[in-house]
Amino acid sequence: MSHGHHNYIRPRLFRCFVTNRYYENRDEYDTDLLPQTHTFEEYVTANLSWLKSEYRQHKKDLVQK
Repeated sequence: MSHGHHNYIRPRLFRCFVTNRYYENRDEYDTDLLPQTHTFEEYVTANLSWLKSEYRQHKKDLVQK
């Protein structure tokens, strides 16, 4: 029996985090009555290093609580 399915938890958590950040960004545009300037893929591509650092900080904050 393979336990390879356990390797998917971390990418899924990161994907959820990134998706939440994207929608927060999109909501800011909506609040200011501006059109969204990029798709999800464009947002991730342009901000990947920032998103990774934010995710690391988010994980540290969860551990400290």
